[in-house]
Amino acid sequence: MPPPRALPLPHFTLPPLAGEDLVFVTALRSHLSSSSPPPAPSSLSPFLPQLTPLRLSHLLLHPPRVPHHLLASLLPSPPPPLPFALLLHSLPPRRSSELLSSLLPRHAAAFHDLLHHLLLTARLAAGGGGAAAPAIDVLFSACARANKLSQATLAFRAMRAHGLLPRVESCNTFISAALRLKRPEIAVAFFRQMRRCCISPDTYTANMMLAAFCALGRVADAAKMLDEMPEWGVYRTVVSFNTLIAAYCRGHGGLENALELKRRMEKEGCAPDAVTYNTIIHGLCKERQMRQANQLLIEMRVMRVAPNTVTYNMLIHGHVMLGDNKTASRVREEMVKNGLQLDIVTYNTLILGLCREGKVKESEHLLQELDKRGLEPNASTFAALITGHWKTQNSERALQLLNVMKKSGFHPNYDTFKIVVSTFCKNKDFEGAVDVMKDILGRCMAPDKALLHEFFDGLSKAKKLHLAEDLRSADRAGRLIPAVYYTGDYRIKGEEETAY
Repeated sequence: MPPPRALPLPHFTLPPLAGEDLVFVTALRSHLSSSSPPPAPSSLSPFLPQLTPLRLSHLLLHPPRVPHHLLASLLPSPPPPLPFALLLHSLPPRRSSELLSSLLPRHAAAFHDLLHHLLLTARLAAGGGGAAAPAIDVLFSACARANKLSQATLAFRAMRAHGLLPRVESCNTFISAALRLKRPEIAVAFFRQMRRCCISPDTYTANMMLAAFCALGRVADAAKMLDEMPEWGVYRTVVSFNTLIAAYCRGHGGLENALELKRRMEKEGCAPDAVTYNTIIHGLCKERQMRQANQLLIEMRVMRVAPNTVTYNMLIHGHVMLGDNKTASRVREEMVKNGLQLDIVTYNTLILGLCREGKVKESEHLLQELDKRGLEPNASTFAALITGHWKTQNSERALQLLNVMKKSGFHPNYDTFKIVVSTFCKNKDFEGAVDVMKDILGRCMAPDKALLHEFFDGLSKAKKLHLAEDLRSADRAGRLIPAVYYTGDYRIKGEEETAY
């Protein structure tokens, strides 16, 4: 099916100036052009009350050679669409973009008026020759830069309808905005329109589209696009490969595909960078394949790609998750030896490793070291220390840290609350457990089955089920804790499933 025929740009002429209008515009043009240096904006004050849209439009149709900010100062607020459109046509694209960043219409009706007048005056502004497309293209990119995708889409459709095409840089701005707004499906749909309009993508376009496909889980489409890039005359870069490698490492294809793609980029003469190695090392550590992760670290040094703080932090975390705190400490020593600064992530991971083994005193030494380096504990620091006191069943200290955490402005997550409740239950301090459970309900968090079983089983064995009534009053709607837990019917097979 052939593409629809482009609509011709409208023919539009301004009503001629006569009488007072002509005298006024001639006087203002003379005032702007005669003085050197150009007049100050304040000197225009006597003219502004009598500057009607028609007079301003005639002035801006053939603007005098004065600084652009001086012309912009003639616009009232909000600017009338006709003179505003003529001014945008007369300015260089960069200056038009700057002007639109502050004067882009907020209301839909005003935007429609401006878009209409830009099209209406395009042929007029071009002197009757070709279309003055840059101003409409600038409007399209300005809308995208301001995250106004619906308005940008209207501008794009208007351009396409009249046979005008935006620059690829403007298209990139739109795609970037869609990704920034977490709308990869819009980016993909727009890219399809780009291809239909025969707008040639560049490397930046292709790399963003790889990210869009990966964000949608369409990794096969991303891999196909990577293969097709040379056909478009677009070179594959390290960013292109890294985007797809990251998708594979997130589980869309697995680590084998990620390693194979790394080998492929090396064959094509595209050297892996720190991001490439870090992405694969992160995937290996997540899968607890620490031997391969350490081999990649060695390879980084051989290839003269400097491991950074992120690299070592991932390796430390991988060893900690395996309970291998000794190796984690050795990685930390190597990190310091190589002149890298330990950050809060490094300390939090090391503290967590010690706390998982119940070595709270050793973790407090790290906390002191953290303070000496001028680093502030964050939510993860507190959560790790609370884990340590859960391991040693020190419920009072765990609660104290939870309160300090809240007073410091951090918001404990559900797992942190769960650990504190569990610590109280293990110590058979159910009054304390009830207080923390109330806090959980007050934050509209629904306790999971494991915590509810531990809590209500403990109350039942201690013959303190009456304490649960305080929870029932805190959960007035009864939506966070099913009623079967208060009655004890959750122990009956099938009742618990019905409750959820």
